[in-house]
Amino acid sequence: MSEAKTGTTQELKVEKQQKRDRRYLINIIVILVITFGYTTFSLWNELPAVVNVFRGTEADYRMVVIIIVLIALKFLIEGVILFIFARLYTPTYKIHRGVANAFVGQFYSDITPSSTGGQFAQVKTFAQQGVPVAIGASIMVMHFILFQIILVLFGGLSILLNLGEFARLAPITILKLKIPVSVFSSVGFALNLITIVGLFLLSYSSRLHNFVINKGVDILAKLKIVKRPEYRKNKLYIATENFRVELRRLSSNVPASILIMVLFFLKFIVNYSVTYFVALMLNPGLYGTISFWETITKTSFLGMITGFIPIPGAAGFAEYFYEVIFSPVFAGDVAFTKAVQLVWRVSTFYINLIVGGLVTAFYRSSMEEIVDETGHVKTFEEVQSYTFAEHHETSITMYATSQLSIKEIQRRLAPKKKRRFRGKKEEGDE
Repeated sequence: MSEAKTGTTQELKVEKQQKRDRRYLINIIVILVITFGYTTFSLWNELPAVVNVFRGTEADYRMVVIIIVLIALKFLIEGVILFIFARLYTPTYKIHRGVANAFVGQFYSDITPSSTGGQFAQVKTFAQQGVPVAIGASIMVMHFILFQIILVLFGGLSILLNLGEFARLAPITILKLKIPVSVFSSVGFALNLITIVGLFLLSYSSRLHNFVINKGVDILAKLKIVKRPEYRKNKLYIATENFRVELRRLSSNVPASILIMVLFFLKFIVNYSVTYFVALMLNPGLYGTISFWETITKTSFLGMITGFIPIPGAAGFAEYFYEVIFSPVFAGDVAFTKAVQLVWRVSTFYINLIVGGLVTAFYRSSMEEIVDETGHVKTFEEVQSYTFAEHHETSITMYATSQLSIKEIQRRLAPKKKRRFRGKKEEGDE
């Protein structure tokens, strides 16, 4: 009987995984079809001019090396962030595992609507790398909190320090109605701000927490806006409680939190600077004409838009809004703007997709810890719910990392041999 049940469970696991794989494949096909369609439409009358940009005698393709370094550096920084989180709880975690996990997360974020699949995939990868599911889920919640804080700060600074440029962003025409691109960027920024501020308020205000979960969801259900209100209440409760638990954990590890936020800030700069070097590659004469920081802030405005588009990879929209936003930067040169957009998109999206896919293929997990007895593969929210009790307990003990000093963080991040040497040295000094 037991063997039959085990066999059935294994079959269900395989079936569920096959369904997920098919869904991911469909998403990839959607990305490719939309991108091909937009690119064909965009280049229909501009192809000869765009080809001439690439064939120009001034083009300096040695700049490709810098672009590749920037892409690699982005993943290295993300890997270091995951490494720091994991190393605080698992002293055997290696930095190359963090980098691999960064590639896996990027791949699943790219092929899921609004980048919703990355966190769950990274929890699975952590589990395969020897990090317990509870800790993996905890890490990804803390990762989300700090990432969202820096995303809002970076976006806010980009707008405040460039209000004039932001207000002058070219409009787009929808049904004969001209809408400034700044409106779309503002909506994206507002959604990011509401997300993080809302979670903070729900975590610290019990009145607001109770009102939203009990009355707010019921009101939305009566208006037919929300289906399955009890499920939504439970999901919202788990999300806010996990946020509160991980926020407490972060507040007791201030040095580590600050270090990770600095790394996130650096990651944004590295990722958003690709346009600058692509432009210089195609036309070195632009050096001194275009501003490094302007390309970063304009890419930040673009990121605010693509972040809320519910299509995998924001396919089609990313390319279109990029051309609208950056056309004034390149003096309205349509062919040059399209050429830069093509290289930028390949560099920041399709290379990630290809390399991330290859890394993911070598990091396929058996998912034993996150598949229930019926073969149902849990979502990230279900994993959070499943591990919530352990999150709460470990937030009290803080896994012996409470109030870590900078020196203690350095000790934990150091290789084993160096830690042993330091330990012996300290004993000798005593």
